[in-house]
Formats: sequence, C-alpha cells, structure tokens
Amino acid sequence: MTKKEKKEDGLNNGEVSEEIDSSDEINFEEELVETSGEQTEESPGDLIKDLEDQLLRAKAEVQNVRRIASQEVTRARLYGIESLAKEFLSVGDNIDRAIASCEEGEEITNIKEGLELTMKAYESSLKSSGIEPIECDGKSFDSEKHEALSMIEDDNLESNSIIEVIQKGYSILDRTLRPSKVIVSKKSEEK
Repeated sequence: MTKKEKKEDGLNNGEVSEEIDSSDEINFEEELVETSGEQTEESPGDLIKDLEDQLLRAKAEVQNVRRIASQEVTRARLYGIESLAKEFLSVGDNIDRAIASCEEGEEITNIKEGLELTMKAYESSLKSSGIEPIECDGKSFDSEKHEALSMIEDDNLESNSIIEVIQKGYSILDRTLRPSKVIVSKKSEEK
C-alpha cells in the first residue's frame, strides 16, 4: 500500500494522520516559489504606487463608513422620539378640549388660565424637540399632511379647501408625524 492509500485508509477509519504527503509538501513549496517570483517581478516603484492606491482606498472606505454612521446616528436621534411624541400629542388634544369646554366665569377663569399656560409649555416643549404643528388655515388639502374626515359642498370656496380642523397635525423635520384631521370643501355637482 502506498503512503497516500494508507493516509486515506486511516482517515476513513477515523484516525488522524500526522504524516504529510511529500508530494503535497513539494506542491506547496512550488506555489510559494511561484508567488514570490511574481512579487519580485514588480519594480519597487510599482509596488509603492500599488500600496499608496490601497492606502487611499482604505482611507476613503473609512471616511464613507464614518459618514454613513454619522447619518444613522443623526436619523436615530431625530426620529427616535417619534413614538414618544405621538403619545404626547393626545395629551395636548385633551388640554385643547378642556380649554374649549371652559365657559366664562370667575371660578373657571383661573382654571382656563392654568390650562392655557400648560398648553403653551406643552407647545414649547414640542417645538424644542423639532415638532411643529401643520398649518391648515387657508391651505388646500394635501394628502401627505392632512386626513379628510368629510367633505362639504360649498360653491363659495375652491374645491379641496380646508374648512375646519378637527385635530391638529404635527410634523418633525418636514416628515408628517400625525396628519391633521380636517373637513374639506367640494364644489356642488350640477345635475
């Protein structure tokens, strides 16, 4: 039996072969000689240029990774508060309703003033977080920023004009956080 057959037979039987086939060893040495021969064919100037090119590419790759990571961190920071902000919006809606339900009276005046101050502080907090209310007064319906709850026929107004705001909408850096719920006008259909 040859060395190679013994090695294969040993491996088939689950034995670990410590022997190295001499022909494998010779092939490996030939590959090393060929590889080192290829490297010596390049002139030192070409090798330096190649290494400089590799260095520049590595630096560019590192800069790209840093830029992308910075953009991701910025996005996470800006939009990370989105779910929390949505929860706060319902609080503001309730404060708005409480202010609207207060009627003029001496006892209620103090409550109303307190609610209005609370609402101002709330709006200030939203603004400092980059959350702005979506303006609807005098605007046309925009499906990106508004949600139409109903349409009312009105020949005096342009079609798709916002008549009434039911619930304020908010945006964060030109991205709609919650659309404004509005009632929109439409032209009456002549029959």
